[in-house]
Formats: sequence, structure tokens, C-alpha cells
Amino acid sequence: MAADPLVGYRVLGFDLETTGFSPKQHRIVQYALVGCDADGSSIHLEELVNPQMKIPMETTRVHGIHNSDVEGVAPFREFIAEISTAMEGAVIVGHNVERFDWPFLRSEFLRAGQPMPKPLAILDTLKIARKLKIPPSHNLGALCHRFGIILEAAHTAGADAAATLLLLHKMMAENPKHFQRAVEEIPEVARGSKRANKATERIGPNLEDLESVLGSHGWLKIAQTGMVIGRGRNRGSSIAEINRKDVDYLNWLSSSAGPLESEAIDALEAERSD
Repeated sequence: MAADPLVGYRVLGFDLETTGFSPKQHRIVQYALVGCDADGSSIHLEELVNPQMKIPMETTRVHGIHNSDVEGVAPFREFIAEISTAMEGAVIVGHNVERFDWPFLRSEFLRAGQPMPKPLAILDTLKIARKLKIPPSHNLGALCHRFGIILEAAHTAGADAAATLLLLHKMMAENPKHFQRAVEEIPEVARGSKRANKATERIGPNLEDLESVLGSHGWLKIAQTGMVIGRGRNRGSSIAEINRKDVDYLNWLSSSAGPLESEAIDALEAERSD
């Protein structure tokens, strides 16, 4: 794939196991965030959670977590700080995450009286699979089988989170044209948002047609008025504009943790100094 929209971001597969299907009535018993930070270092957070209610036997049969497994384990509020730090500004990837995992997370944060983290984007692989018109079934196990992903220990949060992240990469590799856009636009496109489609028609092709700065992997584009950002939250903005309003962003791009190679960093610094 020519330009991976996930490069340079913290990207985390996310999954929950719960006591049931209702965010209002049921609780989280396990969570996992699996992936990598913006600098490529691995992240693996996976914990059992005391739901402070009995786990019904029918759900234990699904995820294998018994009441005895969570005795003495901390309740969810004890993990909020860790989860918020990991999720804030990250790209969160989950299967049916918008209708299941995220509402459960919101309910737990509400019970604890804490504000929800604000990811850069939430990518739902179920919606993406449907948008790409991949033949059903669209459950995680079936999609993993279709793409040759071995899903061991299914219905444990860590295994499902890792498999979901791998599934996204497989779908991206097989359908590269659908992902030639800023990562923030992918959820809207997956939902079929007219606003996202119009924005892509208006901005995307123009930026895609511009020549990329060597070694920038599409992050820096050469326009008639000067260098502009080709990807990320400042997509379409000039370096001069960002230098005034978001200098930390340019500092990140120029750092070793950013997505640019040395020649692109030199070009960016030269642009900033003009």
C-alpha cells in the first residue's frame, strides 16, 4: 500500500468482555488495548475487571471468565487513568466497537464520574467490512478465517483486540484505494457519510495529485504556494499556517518519533525557516 494512513499514530486494537449485552444493566469483566505507539513501540494492556455483579453462566460459556476469576480484582474505576492515557489521541480499532464496546466504556466512565477519552478516530472493522462489500458472514471469526488470520483464544479481550487490528491491516492491503485518505475520514466514509464523501471529493483528489516531498510518505506535499500537509489532522494546511497555530505538530513531524525520513525533515525545517 503506497501510503498507510495509520503511520505516525498510536493505533490500538480494543475489545471488551462483559457480563451481558446491555451497557445499562451489565458490566465489563475484561478489557484489552493491543497495538503500538506512534514511535512503533508495542502496547499491550489487558486486565480482568471486577464487575461488582454476578457473571451469568451463559456469558461465562462465551468468554470463559468465571466469578472466581474476578474475586479480589479491582473494579473498573481503578483502570480508568490507564485506559484514558492510552486512548487519548489514539486511533482505536474494534469490531462492532461503535454499537457494543464504546457504549459499555461510556457507561463505566459515567458511573465513575470521569470524562471519556477522546481518540483521534474510532475504526469499526464491522462497518468497514460491510462498506467494502466483503461477503458475509461479518462476525470476527468468519472474517479472520477469510483473511487467513488465526484467531486463538477467541472471545478473550486480548486475542480479539489483536485479531481485529490485524484484520484492519488485511482489509487495507486488499483494498488500498479505499484508504487513501486521512485516518480521521475513514469512520465517516465507513458510515456512508455524505459530508465525508463531499470533503474527499473536494480536498482529497487535489492533495493526492500534488507531488510528495521525498521521504515524507505523503505527509508533505508540494503546492504552488509552498509546502502543505498531506495527511493527519492538519491535512491541507500550509506549513506557515501550522507554524502559527500548532507548532507542536511540526515539532513532532520533525522528530525521530514522527513519520518522516531525514531528507523530508530537512525539507520541512527549511520550509519553516523561510
